[in-house]
Amino acid sequence: MFARAFGGGLDGAEEFWLTRFELPRLSGFTTHEHAEHQLSWVAHGQLVVEAGGTWLLPPSQAVWIPAGTPHALRATRPTQLYCLYLWPADCPIAWTGTTVVAADPMLRQVMLYLARPDLPDDAAQRARALLADLLRPDPGATADVPMPAGGRARELAEALVRDPGDPRGLHEWAVALHVSEKTLRRSFVAETGMTFTDWRTQVRLRAALPLLADRLPVAAVAARVGYRSVNGFINAFRRHFGRTPGSYAALLGA
Repeated sequence: MFARAFGGGLDGAEEFWLTRFELPRLSGFTTHEHAEHQLSWVAHGQLVVEAGGTWLLPPSQAVWIPAGTPHALRATRPTQLYCLYLWPADCPIAWTGTTVVAADPMLRQVMLYLARPDLPDDAAQRARALLADLLRPDPGATADVPMPAGGRARELAEALVRDPGDPRGLHEWAVALHVSEKTLRRSFVAETGMTFTDWRTQVRLRAALPLLADRLPVAAVAARVGYRSVNGFINAFRRHFGRTPGSYAALLGA
């Protein structure tokens, strides 16, 4: 773990700080809250963020968690996580709810710059001011991917978040989990507001984002997240995000 605090006030007190975590697969932080605002971004990997909703956070997005918001973080694969903490009284961002922001190349570079161990406090202050200007809600971000509350449907959902490319259909999952297919189908609709098929599509498309950011070919990404047809993946991605996987990767500078 790397941690760096920055001062700058008249009393020399810490004004903000940045921490970098190396999270193994399925590790993270259970539900907690703190008095500071938090901006979380993953340089590599993917994170499940629960903060009044559930988000799958790839390197192409960051999430703003206001002070006092209960939240939990869990890596679905080996993940490098950067967390920037800011005191509310000294922060120009006034968002009161958890907000997903686009992590474009400039924002990512500023976060990496703040992690330099030799960075002077005055340079860090300028970088923080620039970062505040770069934070914009991501218009392509859906609110969240809701998870079933519990039971066998929750087990199934967590398994597919870990491995979205698992090809088993609902009937096969019902057999594996010793529950009826009808029960699983009803649980997903009642607890997520979506059919199982629609829910799994969202999970697969979100899982594709970090793979595209890692410069994997579109065909390879489609296969990794469970699509047998590349065209089917491209069409689903376009319907969900409003752009093709290739144009999304180009937007990230990948």
